[in-house]
Amino acid sequence: MSEPKGKDEDVRVIALLATLGVVTIVGLAAIIVSPPVKVGPLEGEIAPDFIENAYSGAEWESFRLTEAYDDRMILISFLDTDCPHCWDEGATLSNLHSTYNNDVQFITIAVQLSITGHDSSREEIEAFRDKTNYEGCYSGSQNCVNRPGSAHSWTYVDDIDLSIAKNWDVPGTPFSIILDSNGEVIWNQAQSDNHPNEDVEQALARLVG
Repeated sequence: MSEPKGKDEDVRVIALLATLGVVTIVGLAAIIVSPPVKVGPLEGEIAPDFIENAYSGAEWESFRLTEAYDDRMILISFLDTDCPHCWDEGATLSNLHSTYNNDVQFITIAVQLSITGHDSSREEIEAFRDKTNYEGCYSGSQNCVNRPGSAHSWTYVDDIDLSIAKNWDVPGTPFSIILDSNGEVIWNQAQSDNHPNEDVEQALARLVG
């Protein structure tokens, strides 16, 4: 004698619900076991996103960090156009860009430190990037056209108000952070315990190979 048809359907429904229950439990377990992705400037964290105005050689336009990601690493450099050390960093960045631009995207964030004589402007940022005639770089004592290194061809972001620098815990300038192509911080200049005595040039040589 065959079982009633309704009973077979009940069995199938019970089996389906049991399967869904197992899947749900497994899914919840994965969420609980996998820690949430932390956003921050430290190695292993996802770099904080930002939207600011930026200059790439033409007009100042809105720029969002995450929209710039491609298949390359990203070198984020914080500079103050009036900082003497940043004046020399201009040459370092020029040389690094010549070597690594196929594998690394360069983005410079121009800040204004709270130091006497460090009164920046977008005109000064443009002149520092492009190496054009402007009396104002290096605490106002140098013409930007004389900056060491070649003119820079990559994006400069306006962070005169330090909104990005504060969110990224920037201790001073020049300061560099390297991200992978997904925005994860893989090198932070301030984390010297993780890579003793390693500067940005050595870090890129190690990471890019």
